[in-house]
Amino acid sequence: MITPSHMIYSWALAKATDSQPNKLRTLTIVAGGLVPDIPTYAFFFVHTILLGTSQQLMWDVLYFDSAWSPLITLSHSLLLWPLLLLVATITKQRLLQWFSLSALLHASLDFFVHHDDAYRHFWPLTDWRFFSPLSYYDPLYYGSWVNSVDSIIVIALLAWLGSIYNSKWAKIGIGTLIVLYVFVYIIGWFFRV
Repeated sequence: MITPSHMIYSWALAKATDSQPNKLRTLTIVAGGLVPDIPTYAFFFVHTILLGTSQQLMWDVLYFDSAWSPLITLSHSLLLWPLLLLVATITKQRLLQWFSLSALLHASLDFFVHHDDAYRHFWPLTDWRFFSPLSYYDPLYYGSWVNSVDSIIVIALLAWLGSIYNSKWAKIGIGTLIVLYVFVYIIGWFFRV
């Protein structure tokens, strides 16, 4: 899934489980939704901007077999995030618990929507990959449908988030995000046809 979707899911999780408003807790949970994708963004930046690597070489070869691979793999680990969650629970580190739970949600959702670009979620114990029958982007694996469902869920979550904030600026910001998501969704369908 795309990173903004993960962050919005995490934001909604934060607000749905927030008995007392806590900005630091909300930011921590949203950060947990972002962090698993940071190595991929760094990989993209270094290879595209700094090194000028071709996109084909980058995504077809280096993404799966380079010095970046362990970082990208560990960031989507279904071993690392539960382990961190366990440690945070034992040590009673509430923010770390929420952070690792959010990152685990990210990795778990990605498990089900990556086909050709499947992660090795259980590395280093195994190199096995789950090649999902669904892809978040590839139309050969229902990418258009997965993207549509994701967009609808995100728009609904943003509408819900907009309803729980009282600040005029929060409502304007969330409204802007809704408009952007709808615009990108419509443009995406236009170019798929």
